[in-house]
Amino acid sequence: MNYQQFCNKHKPKQSELFAAFYDLFAKTIEIKNRKIAIEKLQIIIKATFKLSATQSFASMTLRQLADETHLSMGCLYAYIKNKQQLSLYIHQFLNFYAEKVLNNSPNTLNDIIKTHIYLSEILQPWFFFCFMESKNLSKDMRKFAIKSELLMENKLVTIIANGQKMGIYNALLAPETIAAHIKPLLHDWYLKRWKYRQRKISIDEFCLSTLTFISRGLTSPDSLTEHNKYDE
Repeated sequence: MNYQQFCNKHKPKQSELFAAFYDLFAKTIEIKNRKIAIEKLQIIIKATFKLSATQSFASMTLRQLADETHLSMGCLYAYIKNKQQLSLYIHQFLNFYAEKVLNNSPNTLNDIIKTHIYLSEILQPWFFFCFMESKNLSKDMRKFAIKSELLMENKLVTIIANGQKMGIYNALLAPETIAAHIKPLLHDWYLKRWKYRQRKISIDEFCLSTLTFISRGLTSPDSLTEHNKYDE
């Protein structure tokens, strides 16, 4: 599976993406005209990503969001009650959508990692926002963000642990530790895309490099032993 094949299967149109967003939160949104609500939510969320990228979500005000979207404050309040709710919507939707795609992907280490990287490209503003703004969440929302973070890690832990039992992967490190090492490698693609564009590294090249790096560490039974020799 390469990125184009993944997009052919999983990349939604913007209208489809925000239709799923509306359906997830329809009970808490005052506007019941689905077509109008989907159009306005797309405007609100995209404006949120734009403002949070330039000045941070923490410093953004709902008045600024209303000005950016050209919606009245009353209209804005019909979709969101406050910034905390808006942030929660974004975090919950990304978690919901990512879990849906991951659960429909082949359950191998390579495919799970590719799915995460490819999905973070398709939904880059969502991933970037959730990563950068997680530090500003309330205590209850941080618990949700941690749960979301562990979604991917737990899948990695399960696959790595099964591979260790089958003798495919070395058992020198705990699966939880290995999974924790892998996640920052995946973050780099959507947090620092400018770096890879500058170096003309495509997403499929990034995937190949990442998978090769991870595979070498997991499948070499002497990898840590070799490293330890240099520490003596």
